[in-house]
Amino acid sequence: MGATQGASADRAGQDQVVFQKAVASTARTLGRYGGVLLQASTALDGSLLFAGAAGTLSTGARSNISVGDTFEVASVTKMVTATVILQLEDEGLLRLDDPWTSVKDGAVKAKVQEHVPTWPFQRFGDVTILQLLQHTSCLPNFWDDDSEFIKAFEADPNRLWSTWELLSYAADMAMPFPAAKRGTAEAFHYADTNYLLLGLVVEALTSSPLPAAFRERVFTPAGMSRQGTYCEFLEDRPQDAPPLAARYFGKLQITGNKQHSADSFAAGGIVSTAQDLEKFMGALASGRLFPLGGQRTLHKMMSWIPAKRGKGFWYGLGLMRVDLEDQAGFFERFSRSKPRGYIWGHEGFGGAFAWYWVPGPEEDGLILTGTTNNEVRNYGDLIVKVVKQVQKKNAALRALKPKP
Repeated sequence: MGATQGASADRAGQDQVVFQKAVASTARTLGRYGGVLLQASTALDGSLLFAGAAGTLSTGARSNISVGDTFEVASVTKMVTATVILQLEDEGLLRLDDPWTSVKDGAVKAKVQEHVPTWPFQRFGDVTILQLLQHTSCLPNFWDDDSEFIKAFEADPNRLWSTWELLSYAADMAMPFPAAKRGTAEAFHYADTNYLLLGLVVEALTSSPLPAAFRERVFTPAGMSRQGTYCEFLEDRPQDAPPLAARYFGKLQITGNKQHSADSFAAGGIVSTAQDLEKFMGALASGRLFPLGGQRTLHKMMSWIPAKRGKGFWYGLGLMRVDLEDQAGFFERFSRSKPRGYIWGHEGFGGAFAWYWVPGPEEDGLILTGTTNNEVRNYGDLIVKVVKQVQKKNAALRALKPKP
């Protein structure tokens, strides 16, 4: 073994120790309220750098969480929905600049009229598919604080919610911005309402229930497993699925309550594993999920506008971007050496994440997937520790290379 190879092996061992300590440290921030999962793979070939876990499956559980366990990914689902919408555009079945009400000769509009008779088509206007994807539609978000929906949601943990009920609450709300701002960066307002409508568009154009469309167009082509990835509340949990880790908001367990059917359909609700999310991110980043458009379609998804969370936060078409060097508030404990590059992907309520790290020159990217299973935990510190450790290793290996 040469000196460079030996150093590389030593560094790999050091990486494992640093990564596992980071996972364990993150899990200790809230004790037994949610186990932490992390997988890190090289973006170039998908080779595994690390897969680790810490904590238990749920409060009081004797079983420790394992790297192959499933978890609720929440709004990471939006990437899957957006991927299918862009596929449909590649196939000529829709145009992003068309109003959603015109899809399939008005079939989606007619369905909303039937099930949500209070939907104010005139007041909400001709919102385009692009505006739904990028949250610039000016449509209200039924999850906004102090909404009538939140009051009803919190009142009954055992209530099963339908898409039509959720849209009915949105129909009665005021728009966050005047319609004249629609489609501009100034109108960005993150709203699950947008993605519920996109889910209806997917079902209409594919003539399939949403879980079937997701599996045929994304899960199977990406190599995601039938046992580990499925749509909660919309289909039965596979009998041979790995254990489901509980998700928390602080000390409040939210996994298992029927009320969280409100966070499903096309805006949230997928259950997956860190391994399956890595496969999805790899397939998305390579362009393989867009057989007609390839990288051109992926680049269209990266039409970034400010996401109104501070400097360095951006939103595209179902994708988030975070410029790591610009962050002071996203990561709570910055050291003097800042991580380079940026990450793109999506996060989900409860600490789920699927990110692709784009580093500086002469460095391979990473795919980082997993969850903290608790919305109160800061998963950003975990991401930063991994990125900085990889940067440190890469710098050491470059220093060992013979100079030309």
